[in-house]
Amino acid sequence: MAGKKLDMGAAWSSAMSLIAQNKDTVGAIVGLFFFLPYLAVALLVPEAANPQPAEVAPGASPDAAAKAAMEQLTAAYSENWPVLLGVTVAQFVGSLSLLALLGNPDSPTVGQSLKRGLGAAPSYFVAQILSALFVAVVVGVPLGLVMAAAPGVAVAVAVLVAMVAAIYLFVKFSLLAPVIAIEGFRNPITALSRSWQLTKGNSVRIAIFMALLILTVGIISLLVTLVLGLVFALFSPAVAQIGNAVAAGLVNTALGVIFVLVLAAVHQQLAGPSGDQLAATFE
Repeated sequence: MAGKKLDMGAAWSSAMSLIAQNKDTVGAIVGLFFFLPYLAVALLVPEAANPQPAEVAPGASPDAAAKAAMEQLTAAYSENWPVLLGVTVAQFVGSLSLLALLGNPDSPTVGQSLKRGLGAAPSYFVAQILSALFVAVVVGVPLGLVMAAAPGVAVAVAVLVAMVAAIYLFVKFSLLAPVIAIEGFRNPITALSRSWQLTKGNSVRIAIFMALLILTVGIISLLVTLVLGLVFALFSPAVAQIGNAVAAGLVNTALGVIFVLVLAAVHQQLAGPSGDQLAATFE
């Protein structure tokens, strides 16, 4: 797989083509597993969906302000964890179902895609936990040791190195979802290994592609949210709340779906037409 080089332009074009070819089925999955859960969070847990600046005493230090903001966000999540957990699970299943749809040339129905997404969810969940543990051991443990014993300059360098290492590992495991949902790998260890192999020789390209995508889409989303927020502010508080919730749901849905589409396109390009045959050898 190292011989294949990711073409970022082709990956983006492929992502747009995938959604155009399956727009009706994609729309049903996106509405059910992305938009509605995001809308529910925006309406039921607005403090978590759109955190407001924490109240601090005048003249408080930046550390105190940051601590107050963290405490406020932690409280919002701890008080509403069932709703947020439900949204996370829905997004997991929706993402895997969407990948199963986009990666299948037979154009499965919504029901078939959902069945495959649900079937892939346990393996994906375990693989995510294993990848997080791996990052914690490889990056977190050495960083903790340095922070506990080294001087300030060494700690700063260690934090920088840890950030780079964490990003690298994120990229190496970034194709976990399509590997499990599209190729059918159900062994989490094998799926981790497969994602690592597929990204070999393309880690920097994928990191740059993702960074550019997040930056571009993030800026556009922020501008849209701000403009719509100003428009809704002209109406009553109740209308403004609902309008902002719908806008936030649409923006978050767009972000999530674009990310899934790009993962499917990158996987398609790097795995090539032999992905199904390779998966069959591990079954």
